[in-house]
Amino acid sequence: MPTAAVTSATATLDAAVKPTRSLDFYTLTATIPLFVVTGVLLFMRVSRQTLTLLALLGAVTGVVGLGRLLYDMTLDIAGFPDYKLPIWAVFYLIVYLLSSFAFLFFAMHMGAPGRYFGGFDTTNPKLAFLDSIYLSLVDYIGVPPDPSITMSTRLPRFLSVIQGALSMFINVVIITKFVNSF
Repeated sequence: MPTAAVTSATATLDAAVKPTRSLDFYTLTATIPLFVVTGVLLFMRVSRQTLTLLALLGAVTGVVGLGRLLYDMTLDIAGFPDYKLPIWAVFYLIVYLLSSFAFLFFAMHMGAPGRYFGGFDTTNPKLAFLDSIYLSLVDYIGVPPDPSITMSTRLPRFLSVIQGALSMFINVVIITKFVNSF
């Protein structure tokens, strides 16, 4: 027969891991833009303007999802039971931040190839998308990018700094969520 301590620990773990509300909005807004842009790049030939528009829509979707999740997670951390999220919902924060900036960098490059970034592939949009994902990843973890990728104007530099600051804030939210969950 389990002891009271084991039962209490099991209840705490279940409360931290199992969702008590629907996470469909976060799942859809985090994955659909990635699937759409990847599918278009892999299976269709579209113009640069269309790719720019799709990337901007993906960035806006990611920012809206990130804002809503941060709002809900703040209320969850504050202790409001209606906003209780599972501990693994913090991964949505990372996906939103990475994809939003990757889409933004990709849109900037597709809109004006070579103007904002040096080293991004100018002939193959698939490789340019990979370059934008790479730049977003290195900005998130705070590592300087490969020397072949340069930022030609101040705008991408400021965006990289903004992404770095947001990633520090999100890491604090993640740590706080982990501490409060257990």
